[in-house]
Amino acid sequence: MSNQPLKVLLISGNENHKWHNWEENTPLIQEALQAEGDIAVTLSLDIEVLAGDLAEFDVLALNYCNWHDPTELSEQAKANVIAFGEQGKGIVILHFANGAFHFSLPEAGASDWPEYHRIVPRAWNHHGESAHDDYGTFTVRMLDESHPITQGIAPFETQDELYFNQEGDVEIHPLYAAVSNITNKEEPLAWTSGYRNSRVYQTLLGHDRHAYTASEVRETLRRAVRWVARRL
Repeated sequence: MSNQPLKVLLISGNENHKWHNWEENTPLIQEALQAEGDIAVTLSLDIEVLAGDLAEFDVLALNYCNWHDPTELSEQAKANVIAFGEQGKGIVILHFANGAFHFSLPEAGASDWPEYHRIVPRAWNHHGESAHDDYGTFTVRMLDESHPITQGIAPFETQDELYFNQEGDVEIHPLYAAVSNITNKEEPLAWTSGYRNSRVYQTLLGHDRHAYTASEVRETLRRAVRWVARRL
């Protein structure tokens, strides 16, 4: 196992979607990941950083959605992301990044990239039944208590948006869940999957700074980065 820090490229931002609070949650994501010294984060607020050289990075973490922006990813960026998957590097999808480059995005459907929906196993479909409870506090319960990402994590309270009815047909392995006040069902909130040769972790948690006050959220995020990079 390498003693070098894992190198994460974290992409955040979208000037058209301030209420998803990426400006306040991004520093907390960085802080959580770098807290134990084995993960180094490079931040970009430009999605087209994906068109550059990604060779130095072990993990791609997306905290970005192109809300009201119909601009397609460049062909070079698309090719680089596919190559990242072919190389078996890690991918982490945070909260509303699951809605990016989707045909149903308001004013941005032209950005649709079907390959993104293979990378991101469950997406928000604005033409379907995707929704969330009112922002508030709920209890998260581990579904797989033996997985390296969740092992030893007790149920915890968090303040966030509880998403449900996310769409996709990629096979997933659910990790934790919470009961929705709307559906009255336990809704999965994080899972693992695969994309080409990569491991993928997706969490629906992470709306704002309050979402990262729970130590369990920060810990599972660090573990997820290590797991997708095959260091856990």
